[in-house]
Amino acid sequence: MPDITDLPVMSLTDAVSLGFAGYKDVPHKPIDVPDGAFTIAAKTTDGRRVSFCFLSDSYDGPARFVVIRFHDRGTTIANTNNVVSPTFNAFALTSDGRDVMDSRPLEEAQKPSILVLLMDEAAAEPAVSARDHRPMDETALAGLLARAAGVIADPASVIPSDRERLVDTLHAEAANRRSRAPVT
Repeated sequence: MPDITDLPVMSLTDAVSLGFAGYKDVPHKPIDVPDGAFTIAAKTTDGRRVSFCFLSDSYDGPARFVVIRFHDRGTTIANTNNVVSPTFNAFALTSDGRDVMDSRPLEEAQKPSILVLLMDEAAAEPAVSARDHRPMDETALAGLLARAAGVIADPASVIPSDRERLVDTLHAEAANRRSRAPVT
């Protein structure tokens, strides 16, 4: 096994001064991740477990992405290899706290079992292809309409950022369908 540096818990300022990134002014546990596949397993005081598996583009290269899993929600799905995997909820925020991804409204069978954080630099990102502008299939549209009906029935039941994302999705779907409607 490759050597790793196991540094003590330290302040944000100390961690940053050693070249690590920090998040919030709370205790930090800096870890030098070695080349090759490497997992950091963490557990909270109440037993909730999360794993961070650092992987590279090659067998022994530096990590280029992290596979994140929460193991104790109590739900599972069969993944592509028919192996049972835990499911969980996750969301991602952008400026002004707006959700750009949120698994909470998804049906249980659609919830993620892994979350992949890509560690590429902006200059190295491949060009983004044009999005597929086909209208939603009937199942996806039914789910969208059910979410909209839930918000209309009880507006306080959905967090504001999800409500904004729902409105954006409804407008985009309407525009997609309008653009494909036959001219009369």
